[in-house]
Amino acid sequence: MSDELRAMYNREVVEGLAAMVAAVHPAFPSARFVEEVVADLPPLKLMERAQRMAEGFQAHLPQDYPTALAILVKSLPAEAMQEGSFRYLPYLNFVSRYGLDHPEQSLEAIAVMTRYFTAEFDVRPFIVKHPDLTWACIHRWSKDADWRVRRLSTEGIRPRLPWGTRLQDLVKNPAPVRPIIDLLHSDPHDSVRRSCANSLNDIAKDHPDLAVEIAGGWTTKWEVRHALRTLVKKGHPGALALLGFGGGDALDLSGLTLAPPTVVFGTGLEFSFTLASREAAAVDLSIDYAIHHRKANGQLAPKVFKLTSKRLEPGQSITVSKRHAIRPITTRVYYPGLHKLEILVNGRSLGSHEFILEMAG
Repeated sequence: MSDELRAMYNREVVEGLAAMVAAVHPAFPSARFVEEVVADLPPLKLMERAQRMAEGFQAHLPQDYPTALAILVKSLPAEAMQEGSFRYLPYLNFVSRYGLDHPEQSLEAIAVMTRYFTAEFDVRPFIVKHPDLTWACIHRWSKDADWRVRRLSTEGIRPRLPWGTRLQDLVKNPAPVRPIIDLLHSDPHDSVRRSCANSLNDIAKDHPDLAVEIAGGWTTKWEVRHALRTLVKKGHPGALALLGFGGGDALDLSGLTLAPPTVVFGTGLEFSFTLASREAAAVDLSIDYAIHHRKANGQLAPKVFKLTSKRLEPGQSITVSKRHAIRPITTRVYYPGLHKLEILVNGRSLGSHEFILEMAG
């Protein structure tokens, strides 16, 4: 989560939320709520700041949960948001943290609140603790007139939702997900369709053949491509064939060059290569590359990156070039020493080149 989003939860936002609540519940101690919450914000990360505001609601609203929840719902703006705002995440955190013993009221509130900010993180505790009731709601939400509620029905059940609680039962057996994405993969709203594709991409990580089977019934190519992106990077034959990237056996790679041979951390490497076709007919190519990063134990582990898609006619050749930055990122620790670049075409390795990474300073 970026520092910009973290900084968004500032005094102004806390004061705004307090004013909204006080407008419908005059007994709410706005000044005390603001001072207590703002005092605790500086060291907290984004999600921690939202949770701290939820704690403030719980401390200063009536201790009867249904009463407090009704106040929060009533304090929401009259018109739902076209684009969700992070300022409403504390409302959802309040529900998922304090409302698990009141699932009917909580799930009804989540369906309202998701119109203001996406609720896929906060519905997941209810899936775990109250599966039958929550799945009944999910099926009902999948037919809702509001696209944001329909999207919640798909995004909330993603088995491997980033930053969310992993739904291990769905990782093992994604069958309950299928009726929802089968219904909504052709939804009129782009965000709902994209959510279906993300759900299927999650399924593909554990059940690749099932994911290809499901995607085979979809008709929109970008949805299929987005849903199978992990399998394409892994060179899954069924996924590649479904996207039109079959064949490519009679290809020659030449002129693979990489510069500099020793890369200083914080800069990058440039590489190029030529592909020539000996195929008897035109062939569509999914061209990727993998950087085999050195791990702490000295072993190499590949990370695949999308490069380009091309069609080669018989006898045709193309030259492809790319600059790959190697700089600090939050999701990887870099180690000096031997690394490797590998060229992948339609999931097949056509060549590789080693290089050395040196840490700056």
